[in-house]
Amino acid sequence: MPVPRLEQLSPVQADPVLSAKVNPIPEEMGLLLLLIAGIACASGAANVDLEAKTFVNQSSDRYYRFYNEIAAETYSANNEEDFDALFSKLNNVKRIAEELVSISRQAAAFNLDRIRNPETKLALQELRSAGDLFVLGDDYFSSVQMNLAALQTLSTDKDIEPYLGGANMPNEDDSPLAYFPDIQKIVQTSRDADELKYYWEAWRDKNQLWASLNFYTIVQSYQRAAKILEVPVHKLWYRYDSQEMLQQMEQAMEELRPAYQQLHSFVRQELNKKYGGELVNLNGPIPDHLFQQVLEQAWASGSILEQYYPRAQLPEFDEFVNHLSAKAMVNESESFYTSLGFEPLSAEFHKNQLKEPNQDSPNDDCRPSIFDLTPHVYLMYCEKVSFRKLMQYHSHMARVYYAQQKSHLPSYYFKAYNLEFAVGEAVVLSASSPAHLTGRRFSKGELSQTALMSRLFRMAIHTILSIPLYYVHTKVMHDLLNDTVDMDTVNKHYWRLMEQHAGIEPPTDRSEGAIDFPYKFYVNIDQSFQTQKFISEVLGYQFYREFCKKSFSRGPLHNCDFYGSLSVGNDLKTMMSLGSTKPWKEVVGKILPNNTGLSSLALLEYYQPVLDWLNKYNKDANSRIGWTATKKKIV
Repeated sequence: MPVPRLEQLSPVQADPVLSAKVNPIPEEMGLLLLLIAGIACASGAANVDLEAKTFVNQSSDRYYRFYNEIAAETYSANNEEDFDALFSKLNNVKRIAEELVSISRQAAAFNLDRIRNPETKLALQELRSAGDLFVLGDDYFSSVQMNLAALQTLSTDKDIEPYLGGANMPNEDDSPLAYFPDIQKIVQTSRDADELKYYWEAWRDKNQLWASLNFYTIVQSYQRAAKILEVPVHKLWYRYDSQEMLQQMEQAMEELRPAYQQLHSFVRQELNKKYGGELVNLNGPIPDHLFQQVLEQAWASGSILEQYYPRAQLPEFDEFVNHLSAKAMVNESESFYTSLGFEPLSAEFHKNQLKEPNQDSPNDDCRPSIFDLTPHVYLMYCEKVSFRKLMQYHSHMARVYYAQQKSHLPSYYFKAYNLEFAVGEAVVLSASSPAHLTGRRFSKGELSQTALMSRLFRMAIHTILSIPLYYVHTKVMHDLLNDTVDMDTVNKHYWRLMEQHAGIEPPTDRSEGAIDFPYKFYVNIDQSFQTQKFISEVLGYQFYREFCKKSFSRGPLHNCDFYGSLSVGNDLKTMMSLGSTKPWKEVVGKILPNNTGLSSLALLEYYQPVLDWLNKYNKDANSRIGWTATKKKIV
């Protein structure tokens, strides 16, 4: 029996009051009509769900195929190919980009309010942003890519004249310098405050115009793409609910603040002894060029720790690995994961996805790098053998194994909230522990208590002093994306945040038009790298502490090694295999069962011996905790 439409009824029937008086519908018939109407609605909803599910399944296959093609096109490109070959690859990428945009638009055509299946609804939400910046069409290739590339070259272009015309350079070489690696090496060794100030200013003055133009184009591109895709701009940028994540970051910052202020006070006191009150006010913020010196020289002899914990008390960590080849270091990092129960990497991976360095021209400045387009992950290692690179391989392997564990999922769930970085951080904390180095026979003997403290203090400087910087960079980007600030006011906003959260000021007054972000701000900016660093540092310590509990480690947290723990490996596999199919907290909850979000408490427990030392030192020295407002003029 068909359900009558309103326009088919007589005037009396159309009026519910009159129809009830004149021609009342029997109760059984009313229930039947409601039942039929309900079945019709349910049938319609089921059809919509079925249509959406079919689209999702087909899109997953398309998405997966495009990932494979993009991986092949991008990774196979090299500088030796002729223009025609590269142009062909570019056209192929453009074709794939158009397909991804098509998926986004088709996903956006579904009314999510009519989708009843929560998994289908989540899949559609993910697919809506599949087109990413590709929705900008040719503008992406002709403008955005060029802007991103330009920002990356800000640190590698050799366009900075050396200090004093090269008087301090080897052989008084006056050739122009790049920030990386040339100026960075100077910051890692120089004790000359004027030299450090010169390079701080020279690099920013040289690049402020291009940095401003290229950077703001990127911000506007994300805003435009988000509007086209009809998704929040922060979701497109961060890949998850940025407001919730920012609140969690603020919570972690609040927990970290007392410890940071104690360390800041000690650093300021030591810099004041070294450079005097004119440069470093005992009550004020620390000038940025000297703050960067402390960060870069923490592991060097002659650092601010030298009086208390001389570098000579520590072993030469590079000597632990000088018997290994570069490839053997990669294999050693793989063995950490297989000890947790992961399968050894395939012969196919070692043959085709592990890229060997150019042995004919080894480069001391080579950085191990990873190319991750799950399910394809390619790792390039470096010819140079060092302890630092061994730890970098341990970190990169987290991405390789994470990709394997989530490769069974639909492609739009591969992003996995970037948790592979936090996993890598936890593994590095374990692999670099004295307990692990002794257990794996890299170290011939145990470190003394003084050496353990020296190591821990240097790690604390690197970690605790860096986290507020990652937060400030994240907050600046967040505020630019939502138009809280613009490029005319962002530099003043940046220094306000640096003073508030880090107690740092510029070395000099800053004029109108200055853009003072450090070079690291622009590195992998399209991957929200600074936010990744904050989360991986904080969450990495949370994972590490939980893994240590799981492996029944005894002794202080800072000397725990969970190598060989199958239960840790099982938890990792469970989390990794989820990708982004569940909300962030639920995925992280597979490792942290009492997860309340980002927290600095595990990190603080790790560095507790250093914090105890700082509290006593600052109390005995009657040091000021905190800082007054800067006296520098910032327009």
